[in-house]
Amino acid sequence: MARLHDSKLVALANDIVDHRLDPSTLPMVIRSDALPPRYTVLEGNRRLAALRALEDPGIVAGAVKSTTLKKLRALSRRYQADPIEKVTCVVMPDRDEAQHWVELRHTGENNGAGVLRWGSEEASRLKARGGTTEIHSQALDFLEAQGALTSEARGDVPVTSLRRLLGTPQFRECMGLGLKNRLLTLRADPPDAARALAHVVEDLITGHTKTRHIYTTEQRQQYAANLPSHIVVTPTIDAASAPPISSVPRGTEKTKRPRVTRRAKARDRLIPDSCSLSVSAERTKNIETELRGLSLTRYTNSVSVLFRVFLELSVSAYITRHSIGLAPRATLSRKIREVADHLVSRNMLSEGERKPALRACQRDSFLAPSVSLMHQFVHNEHMFPAPADLRAHWDNLQPFVIAMWKH
Repeated sequence: MARLHDSKLVALANDIVDHRLDPSTLPMVIRSDALPPRYTVLEGNRRLAALRALEDPGIVAGAVKSTTLKKLRALSRRYQADPIEKVTCVVMPDRDEAQHWVELRHTGENNGAGVLRWGSEEASRLKARGGTTEIHSQALDFLEAQGALTSEARGDVPVTSLRRLLGTPQFRECMGLGLKNRLLTLRADPPDAARALAHVVEDLITGHTKTRHIYTTEQRQQYAANLPSHIVVTPTIDAASAPPISSVPRGTEKTKRPRVTRRAKARDRLIPDSCSLSVSAERTKNIETELRGLSLTRYTNSVSVLFRVFLELSVSAYITRHSIGLAPRATLSRKIREVADHLVSRNMLSEGERKPALRACQRDSFLAPSVSLMHQFVHNEHMFPAPADLRAHWDNLQPFVIAMWKH
């Protein structure tokens, strides 16, 4: 599928990251006789391929061009901040029952029974009925027009996080923005609003603020309350008369600062320097030291194996310290689940921080990181880990690892 569609797969993956899955057209599946139950996708295989590529870009390595794989890895980093965990499907009784609907969707208009292709006239009428671009796109268009964001850097913006922030009234107030009839409005001088919004966008691009930090309404309100005072904009235009930001003239040279730059170069070590661990077990501490010193790009295979060993030794050490009753031959997934539950019961780990650890234990999960994928790094000669994937694995599990070594 990836080899067949290549760049079109990137376009679909990008749309999924920006807008999630199309709720108006559900994938069509049939159930197999296998136990536990498995499902075969009859309609929606491109979406499935795009999801798999977003969850683990390495799965299509060798099937797509190098430029395509690079774009998929960049999209995957954005996707990992807010992955799709469940896909609603239509379960058909059998292939014969599904055949008519699959053909109807893919064989043209069929004299009106199939999907009718819209021309420019129909598309124009839709826009005239009030269809508008999403608020995050309006904000990014405004930043580009004001010279505060390059089109190159725009591709690095985690749009899901930005959309959530802009949907919070307290945040918009701090940006000098309003919202009326699904249109962002400008309630302050354009340079001031652009400066504040550019600060937030850069904060998201560099990863200083992640989705888990602003997932709930309360977290977003707190984020707005904690913005630096020199960034916060005081609205000077009444909400009722504020113009849409799309109508604001392009910025002059004076408004072209600050400019959001491209994402800082990705770290070349698995464990970031900002991550402080208090590892007490001697051998595990030695492995931590090696992981901090090994180059991800130069020693990718070594890092992937050591990461797997470090995680299991850390989990086992925690189980021993706290006398958690588990069978000696319990799987790593079972150990992680038990330790995560124990940490939550001790208020050492939040429910949100536990989620990535539990997701990693899901059998046949598409989502990275996963224990099964780590096993593959060790035992499968055809599985080639990528630095970006390993960084994403660590970043998702870091709160869990830190909590295990707190005393």
